[in-house]
Amino acid sequence: MKKIYTILLTVVLAALLLVGVISLADKDPVRSERENRELAKKPEFSFAALFDGSFIPALETYYADTFPMRETLLRANQTLNQFYYYSGSGENTVLVLDGNTGAEHGGESLDAVQNANRPVQQPDTSEPEDPGLPASGEHEVAGQTPVAPETPPEEAEEEQIPALDNPDESEASYAGNVILVGTRAMEIPTALDGVITSYAGAVNNLASAMPEGTRTISLLTCNGGEFYSPESMHTGLHSQKDMIQRCYDQMADGIITVDATTALRAHTDEYIFFRTDHHWTQLGAYYAYTAFCEAAGFEAVPLTEFETGRYDTFLGSMYTFTSGYPQQQTLADNPDYLDYYLPIAETHAQYYANAELQNGVPVSVVYTKLDDSVTNKYLCFIGGDTPVCVIETDVEGPTCIMLKESYGNAFAPFLTSHYSKIIVIDPREFNRDGKPSLDLAAFAKEQQIDDLIVINYPYMINSSYYVSWLNRLVGADT
Repeated sequence: MKKIYTILLTVVLAALLLVGVISLADKDPVRSERENRELAKKPEFSFAALFDGSFIPALETYYADTFPMRETLLRANQTLNQFYYYSGSGENTVLVLDGNTGAEHGGESLDAVQNANRPVQQPDTSEPEDPGLPASGEHEVAGQTPVAPETPPEEAEEEQIPALDNPDESEASYAGNVILVGTRAMEIPTALDGVITSYAGAVNNLASAMPEGTRTISLLTCNGGEFYSPESMHTGLHSQKDMIQRCYDQMADGIITVDATTALRAHTDEYIFFRTDHHWTQLGAYYAYTAFCEAAGFEAVPLTEFETGRYDTFLGSMYTFTSGYPQQQTLADNPDYLDYYLPIAETHAQYYANAELQNGVPVSVVYTKLDDSVTNKYLCFIGGDTPVCVIETDVEGPTCIMLKESYGNAFAPFLTSHYSKIIVIDPREFNRDGKPSLDLAAFAKEQQIDDLIVINYPYMINSSYYVSWLNRLVGADT
């Protein structure tokens, strides 16, 4: 018997050694077609990253993404999940998936999608006869019938906060990165205190680098997992509200912080987060906008004043991520719809490949008629994720820069009621991997900005990569 144990132990050790050798010798994949995302790259070691707690999580993510035979093992895991987790499409069906959508590492632009899926829809770039911008309120959209919100919201202070109907955990006794409950899929972030501290420090660095007199406004928003997941998946290390507050507590006194979570919590019985996508709906972005206005000293435009329209069918990032799982069909059978709210001000927008702001490509702040080939309807907001998008309005107001990932796209149209120019920048598109460079301090001075707005969701404040990209904008990356 002892001989058998020795043989088994030898086989196991040899297998582990073989996997280790292959891990060191093989070429790391850069993209997972199955998950439709870029894979993590090997983090660069530094003692600063080791001591602030960001290096080890980044190394773990890299190793998980580049493990030998990863795609084969994922397929096997999906097959096993059909037996262990799937029991139909009822409300109590729960599936917990490891890995993440990779949304924090890179976005998607409408222009790239349209170039791959002809015919291309061109934005309406016609100019009025008067070379100047028309008066505010003259904005019209041909062929659009205004659609009133299904339930006109009352003022938050007059509302009763709706109760949360948290689902049972069923077999899910731990929080993976993605959870499916019935017909809703959600990302579940885990707090990394060292990275959260680093994110707060990065915002402090941004604020310090801005021209004198510039306001810095930080808006951190939770995602749908904070409200609709089993209790253990939005408490403790998974409490997004606590993550955000911990981050805000470490920001400099002069930075204006926005409590978007409370504003969203008051409307959890409304359609504020998609079920098949990791984003908020534009209605959710609107409630965050009201909190932004309260913090920044603006008067929020009532929701009922916006013209609105709808895309009837939308299957988003979480649907794509669950490819190969039987639950994907449940999401397909229960698609989202997307309501958009049109700017009240007259707007003109262009996106640019770099900060030189040359050779701009016209875009719409909100696209009302995306081609059917564009399945990601969330790209209707400012044309998706581009390096720089400049929106000019007929409003006599200040100028702002907004640093964001894709959560900011649905938020940007509401800023057009308050700013004469909104410069939307995606930090993921600069100062890395052969991408163009950007000195944000010099750029902000050149553009004479009044406000710097930094808007992100919890995966970003727990991403050492994203923190590094923020710091590199002002030369503070260590």
